[in-house]
Amino acid sequence: MWNSRQAIEVFHLLFLKQLGSRVDKNLWALKGGCNLRFFFKSIRYSEDMDIDVQTIAKETLRRNVNTILTSQAFAVVLRAQKLAIVQTSEPKQTDTTQRWKVRLRVAEQELPTKIEFSRRGLDEGLLFEPVDGELLHGYRLSPMLASHYSKERAFLQKVNALANRGETQARDVFDLKLLMDAGATPAKVKPAQKAMFATACERALELDYDAFAAQVVAYLPQEWQDYYAKRAAWESLQEAVMETLQQLAP
Repeated sequence: MWNSRQAIEVFHLLFLKQLGSRVDKNLWALKGGCNLRFFFKSIRYSEDMDIDVQTIAKETLRRNVNTILTSQAFAVVLRAQKLAIVQTSEPKQTDTTQRWKVRLRVAEQELPTKIEFSRRGLDEGLLFEPVDGELLHGYRLSPMLASHYSKERAFLQKVNALANRGETQARDVFDLKLLMDAGATPAKVKPAQKAMFATACERALELDYDAFAAQVVAYLPQEWQDYYAKRAAWESLQEAVMETLQQLAP
């Protein structure tokens, strides 16, 4: 029914709905690529789902997530989308990070994905809103609400990721351009943030087209893959992001 990127996305959406029914909306927030995709019309699919949590005890969250993943009710919901969970594991369960790995079966293939919860608390800019109706309609899913971060907070999170990841990721540059186009750039950068912006700009310059092709283009719908297959498209995007970061933190 769905290609591999879509199948993982459907799983993420269905899991998110189950999470919302079990955990208070004020205790968690969707972030990263799924946030941009589900609420801000990003054209980039995400391999994994990242969520911030606060207050909820580690074992309580662990029990809730495992209950969702192993429940017969969730299996039935997935089956309606021609999906099935074939394997789950909990490779990291610490006081700061809880991570689940999931293998899905769709048609004759198995697809890996991860769900990761950061236990470092919630940032400002928390919203509780409907997931993009057009996206849900395309999968024939019913409307749903979820906690997530505002576009302004997502912009700062992406700048921080670009500046501080152990390995620079081209997807952060791509996502920043999306957020810039959505009007998410701050009117003023705080003095304490200027070094982060400067570092992010330097790291954006390090990235080349090959990294962009592997980390971003492969996760776009076909029509957008054709557009971004041109090196000039990446260079224009990269230049626009760097220019904005430089202007924000001169």
